[in-house]
Amino acid sequence: MSGQSTLEYALVLVAFLSMVVALGLMWHAARDGTLVRMAADAATHQVSGGTLAWLQDLLGF
Repeated sequence: MSGQSTLEYALVLVAFLSMVVALGLMWHAARDGTLVRMAADAATHQVSGGTLAWLQDLLGF
């Protein structure tokens, strides 16, 4: 029985540390402006694409 609880604690610890690392990476990306740059790049390629790009985007959903 003690082996199962040790495994469960290890899995929870790994999941928690993964979330902390992911939040840290998101914070760094937000601080460096990477998220804003990615959003602007994603928005601008559709603006100049015309009707065909708009329809492809619409049908993609």
